[in-house]
Amino acid sequence: MIKTLKHSVLLLLLSSLLLACRKQESYPEVQIFGHAGMGMDIGMSAFHDNSLEAIELALALPTMDGVEVDVRMSADGTLWLYHENTLEAHTNGSGCVFETTDEDLEKLRYISLHREKLARLDQIWPFVRPQHKVILDLKHWNECTVAYVDMQRFKEALYAIPLEFRDQIVLDSSNPNWLAQISQDFKVVFSTVTFDEGLKQLEKVPALAGLMMRSKDITAEQIAYLKTLGKESYLFEMRSSKKQRAALQKQPSAILADDPRGALVIRD
Repeated sequence: MIKTLKHSVLLLLLSSLLLACRKQESYPEVQIFGHAGMGMDIGMSAFHDNSLEAIELALALPTMDGVEVDVRMSADGTLWLYHENTLEAHTNGSGCVFETTDEDLEKLRYISLHREKLARLDQIWPFVRPQHKVILDLKHWNECTVAYVDMQRFKEALYAIPLEFRDQIVLDSSNPNWLAQISQDFKVVFSTVTFDEGLKQLEKVPALAGLMMRSKDITAEQIAYLKTLGKESYLFEMRSSKKQRAALQKQPSAILADDPRGALVIRD
């Protein structure tokens, strides 16, 4: 009887400790976005990154805050979702999105298990609910011409986004020359590899909302400093649960999760 009682007390103590640990690992203030849908690592997702299937699945997760997608402009001025510089990298096509017409892009499929079709940006809006935000990673480098694309044409494509979704969009740009113009009507974060360069751009373009950085390149102290400036921090490139947990512990504004389900379990 005494042994049984001691055993029960021990189990109760262990349960209390586990519950306390879980409470300590709750980060309700950190927003979680599906990185290119359900993540950039196909091992974590059944669907290819930036595919409509991956985005729909991510936004269907009950407490998901939104998704991040990679945006490129076609030869016809339409915004398409695609991460790599060339089409042959992940599809049955070749060349660059910027040099390809909408008609030809419609025919392409990913070289993947489900052979998903390439998606246009406007195809995701039916899955976006009022509580969701969408981060658009602006891919403005054209590998085929080895130059930046025309900013005015890209801006025109962005302004074609339905007004009803304007407040739910965050633009992510690594081109310092674009920041001032696109931040006039959109929420914009600067994608940078160094914190010091990020601070310079925040000072130069006060309208910027914050920084987008690899988790390994920014510390918890630097994130806290951004908060004192009223600026946000978005972290990416976390390909394991351990790295996602480490990113959440820094308490940034948001993380781009490559394992959204796992990140939500840790946060919630």
